[in-house]
Amino acid sequence: MLTIAVRAARRAGAIINRGSLDLDKVQIARKGPNDYVTEIDRNAEQAVIEVLRDAYPDHAFLGEESGHIPGAKDKENEVPEYQWVIDPLDGTTNFVHGFPNYAVSIALLHKGVVTQAVVYDPARNEMFTATRGGGAFLNDRRVRVGSRTRFSDALIAGRFPSVSGSNRTGAERYYGLVDDCSGFRRLARPYWSWPMLPPVVSTAIAGFTSSPGTWPQAAC
Repeated sequence: MLTIAVRAARRAGAIINRGSLDLDKVQIARKGPNDYVTEIDRNAEQAVIEVLRDAYPDHAFLGEESGHIPGAKDKENEVPEYQWVIDPLDGTTNFVHGFPNYAVSIALLHKGVVTQAVVYDPARNEMFTATRGGGAFLNDRRVRVGSRTRFSDALIAGRFPSVSGSNRTGAERYYGLVDDCSGFRRLARPYWSWPMLPPVVSTAIAGFTSSPGTWPQAAC
């Protein structure tokens, strides 16, 4: 199943890379303040679903753009046996501004529990994969937990909203972390918090914190 998910992520990544070459021609709409959706999001998600559905026609899907698509054998009001959770382009704001920090994210849930996950950064061709109980990998190289045990020695990364207006209270929750750790790096999306780092430092971040959300966290 992980192999198929990787194939689907690469298919979506190819669509994203093509779109990034001529952003002026990309159709962009707003879902809300600082919340964009583009034709690239929709096309990439459809490509992911097509690859996965060809291999697993009975599975359910939960896509950021498509919403819930029940599996062929799913019963109403019951957790699907297999469900793919897809964010085809996490970091759309970065994408539309030509800032190459975004990723494709795909996770497989078996009876509500994540068992497979893929995060693909198409701009850097970096593929993060994980299987429940089997560890995590970056381009087939194992990603390991760092050896630091004291919070004061840790470099922490986080994602929180812009520090303005109604978002200010949410941002203030992180002030204690900033004061107590070795350093704090504010990153825009949990999906590419790891892909944005080169392989030699992808274990440098000792912790990551983020606001709740299905799309940005299913595969992390």
